[in-house]
Amino acid sequence: KKGKMLLGGVVCVVVGGILVVLFVYGSLMMAMPKMRSCEVVSLHIYPIKSCAGLTIDQAAMTRLGFEWDRRFVVVDSKTNLMISQRSHPQMALIRPTVSQDHNTGKITLKTTFPGKTDFQEVFCLEDAEKKLPTAVVEVWRQKIVAARLSHDASKWFSDIIGKPCYLATIKGVDAHDRPVKAHAVNSGDQAGAFADGYTYLLASEESLASVNAKLRMKGENAVSMDRFRPNIVVKGVGEGFAEDGWARITIGGIEFQCVRPCSRCALPTVEQNTGVRNKNNEPTRTMKTFRFFPWVIPNTPKIYFGQNMICTEW
Repeated sequence: KKGKMLLGGVVCVVVGGILVVLFVYGSLMMAMPKMRSCEVVSLHIYPIKSCAGLTIDQAAMTRLGFEWDRRFVVVDSKTNLMISQRSHPQMALIRPTVSQDHNTGKITLKTTFPGKTDFQEVFCLEDAEKKLPTAVVEVWRQKIVAARLSHDASKWFSDIIGKPCYLATIKGVDAHDRPVKAHAVNSGDQAGAFADGYTYLLASEESLASVNAKLRMKGENAVSMDRFRPNIVVKGVGEGFAEDGWARITIGGIEFQCVRPCSRCALPTVEQNTGVRNKNNEPTRTMKTFRFFPWVIPNTPKIYFGQNMICTEW
């Protein structure tokens, strides 16, 4: 199995790893478990929250999720609230890459946007921890202590967003503390750097195929998986939305706890290659006809796609 490797002491998940699922039918407390094997087909990270993602062959795992996943966030300068594609769909066209020189500790973040000069920010982890200005950023009503990056970064992102904003990052992997608000597996489980609520999101190709089948029946165009922004994409699960009932999974010996299905906002309506919201509010409009359930909050139905997860042994 290729799913687990040790590279300099870092545990990695690798594309092509065999995924073993423990899942149950009906009540998680009462049903008998059943095992199933399927396959990891792709891995993804999103270095800047709500900006374009990167497809990767292997992913180093940390207490905050895959390395570099949602480690940066664009923040409204006036309110200190995160900014996302929900209100600014053009963010889909901001394409970041990030690297680190492990000898010097320097981190290089590069970003591109159509029609705009490329931008590069270079800083050290030690600077983020001790020297950069501190900002208290709010992500879904959670206040997060972060490090504010340069004025040049603020200007570059403000020009794209159309209002004053700044770019922030974590103070450090170990220093960052953002406990999961609900459905934690263990005390101290982390919600990630600036992710919405959990460190990993998994989705299956079969679930996407189910959505697209419904869209085609209505004469709408199919959508790609990047609309749903998963970290781990799998196939061979048997049927669409099989992951709804999973309890935990193992990829090459690394165990993940399935926490709850992922409720979806308006972001999947944004075409990621154009940064334009679908005029018919698809696929959300169609998904509301068959994926609209009061699963997590009683009497509050939401649209669900994918499974939120926590790694219990990163």
